[in-house]
Amino acid sequence: MKKKIAFIIQLYGLEINGGAEYHCRLIAEKLKDEYDVEVLTSCAKTSVTWANEYAEGVDYVNNVKVRRFAADKPRDRHKLMLMNKKLRKRKTYQKVLRFLGLENIFERIAGDGVVEADYEKWLEYQGPYLPKLLDYIDKSQDDYDALIFLTYLYYPTVKGIQIAPQKSILVPTAHDEWQIYFPLFRNVFTSPKAILYNTLSEKRVVNRLFNNENIYSAIAGVGIEQQHAHVQYNVNELLKTDSDYIIYIGRIDVYKGCKLLFNYFLNYKKETTRPVKLLLLGKLFMEEVKDPDIIYMGFVDEDVKITLLQSAKVLAIPSLYESLSLVTLESMAEGVPVIANKTCEVLKDHIENSEAGFLFDDYNSFKTAINTVLDPTFDKATLIKTGKNYIAENYSWDATLQKYRDAINYVSRQ
Repeated sequence: MKKKIAFIIQLYGLEINGGAEYHCRLIAEKLKDEYDVEVLTSCAKTSVTWANEYAEGVDYVNNVKVRRFAADKPRDRHKLMLMNKKLRKRKTYQKVLRFLGLENIFERIAGDGVVEADYEKWLEYQGPYLPKLLDYIDKSQDDYDALIFLTYLYYPTVKGIQIAPQKSILVPTAHDEWQIYFPLFRNVFTSPKAILYNTLSEKRVVNRLFNNENIYSAIAGVGIEQQHAHVQYNVNELLKTDSDYIIYIGRIDVYKGCKLLFNYFLNYKKETTRPVKLLLLGKLFMEEVKDPDIIYMGFVDEDVKITLLQSAKVLAIPSLYESLSLVTLESMAEGVPVIANKTCEVLKDHIENSEAGFLFDDYNSFKTAINTVLDPTFDKATLIKTGKNYIAENYSWDATLQKYRDAINYVSRQ
């Protein structure tokens, strides 16, 4: 009889082409023949509003059973913004006290009006607010051998992981961001029976903040393989241009570094006569920057994405915060060089360890990297080889799935 496992995540669907949600879908689909797999999630397609766009109840996504729960309320962005503003008014010594486990003393001496209830309100505003999902876990926990929670930052994980911690596996997708210092996250990182990290740098951050080295853990990441489009598209026809292009894939969002990318790219265009374009794949979550050299394709299907990635001169990843960056690894697997933000420790590790790309920390280093990949004499054969070797050695599906099997076996031994 197959073991029954559930993945709990804030969003789930074919329309989501990046981040922890895509990560979750890849793992669930790989394990569905080996386990009785379910996904417990919201009815939303976007975290901007958490609007209930999917029907509540059970459906199937690529033959994976998905149980959806409607959010009791949409995201109130104004209330969240005000609460963020209040909670960010913490003193610089908060991190030190948090590290020492003295955050309760900090709350008493800070004198800025922040109380425990404010963190609870923040979590509710952050969403997706799914009390019906929590009720389901509470009533049905005995039906599952393992509960796998992805992304520490959202309501379903924070509240759900406390219901049955003894059979819970956390996949935190964490980095050193300001919210991780909230007191309510201490239980999230110290309660589960097992934790599966994406990278060693993520594990180092979490262990440093929560002193939770005693919890069973592994660096699981995700498996990456070269993709082959089932339908071959003509790139020039898709883009209505034959120019070289830099590609960005994912949420087009200020918080993903896209404003910085736009600024650097437009500065580059002012200084050069190169007919290079910036191609964006993904949903827009910020004000559109209109320029004839910036091409917005929106959300595209997988075959189009693969085709456009394979033909790109370089993939740009401007994000300051990543826990893995699947698209960086996919780009390496496809033999496309990567230019990544040096400030992000995860991206820095990927580029330095793979030697398959370039790092930038200011406009000049960005410009140098772009000039290098656009130079007609640039020989990217070495970068292709080192990138593919890095993927094969560190992100094979065999190794990744075995880490999940081991963790599931560990938490299901009651």
